[in-house]
Amino acid sequence: MVESQASAFKTGLKVQNSISKQKDEFIPQKGKEVSWYMCGPTVYDSAHLGHARTYVCFDFIKRIMRDYFGYNVFLAMNITDIDDKIIMRSSELGEEFHAFAKKWEADYFEDMAALNVELPHVITRVSEFVPEIVDMTKKIIDNGFAYESNGSVYFDTAAFEAKHNYRKLVPKVNTEDEAALNEELQNAEGKLSANLAQDKKNGSDFALWKKSKEGEPHWDSPWGEGRPGWHIECSAMASQFLPCPMDIHSGGIDLRFPHHDNELAQSEAYFDNDEWVRYFMHTGHLNIDGLKMSKSLKNFITIKNMLKTYNGRHFRMLFLNHHWNAPMNFRPPKDNDRGSMGEAVEKDKYFREFILGVKARLRDSPVSSSLQKW
Repeated sequence: MVESQASAFKTGLKVQNSISKQKDEFIPQKGKEVSWYMCGPTVYDSAHLGHARTYVCFDFIKRIMRDYFGYNVFLAMNITDIDDKIIMRSSELGEEFHAFAKKWEADYFEDMAALNVELPHVITRVSEFVPEIVDMTKKIIDNGFAYESNGSVYFDTAAFEAKHNYRKLVPKVNTEDEAALNEELQNAEGKLSANLAQDKKNGSDFALWKKSKEGEPHWDSPWGEGRPGWHIECSAMASQFLPCPMDIHSGGIDLRFPHHDNELAQSEAYFDNDEWVRYFMHTGHLNIDGLKMSKSLKNFITIKNMLKTYNGRHFRMLFLNHHWNAPMNFRPPKDNDRGSMGEAVEKDKYFREFILGVKARLRDSPVSSSLQKW
């Protein structure tokens, strides 16, 4: 519960809240203390330009909240190191599952350091929180919002909707759009789990615990050997370090549905309340020359590759040139167009020269005539 009006820490800051769909005044629950959870990467490949935008932009916001507004920000972030993509890719390459994930986790943090993105206060890995995920799943079943089916456990969206508000971030829309969203929901379950759909009561139900097939990584549970579903990991890990409700949850806009909507639902089912997150913040889509970035279109741009030509300051200026939660179109250089990064380089040069000029003037000023600290 937010503190009384007299003791609340107000700065006039407003944030774009994906839950209310508007800018809301930001008032932490506890004075200056801000509890924040950020969705981290699934570590199976190189981090790309979309990752860079999300984590650089939230690094900006966190620093502004802390260094300008005076909030005490506590940030927790997860690493998804149990996932169908990781299992499939490591198997294809003949690499051990855990070592494969560790390798790409280290690669991600190397990229973030190059972009001058500060580390979170807490980093959680799914593989280290399986018992907590099992406990959360058991309680959701006990609360009447999940069921076991053939060794897997599914969240019962119909039971939840009877008592709560499901899909706060992306409400149900017209039939055509719903078909596309349902496809996203099934894709989020993972390719290795595609044949388990017949075990669900409802098409919109999603896995909290997946039964593992022979040869797949597995952990013990009351329902047999298996592994966590994708959405439950964030709910369980965030709840170990942050209050309910937390102040901020953040991630890329592509995670709004189904991931973040399902996080909200299962967490509210676990705590048996209607508010797990107070302010949800999402960075906007990033396209390459107007198209979605993908390897099939051969426009997949990794951070590592761009760092061969540009530095971390250039990346940060690139994203400062765009509103953090608006769609962004990245233009690679071609012909006479220097592209988005070329513009960022020029702007960075302009600011560096300006700052150097100011420092030179201060240095040449008589001490008695200068009130500046430098």
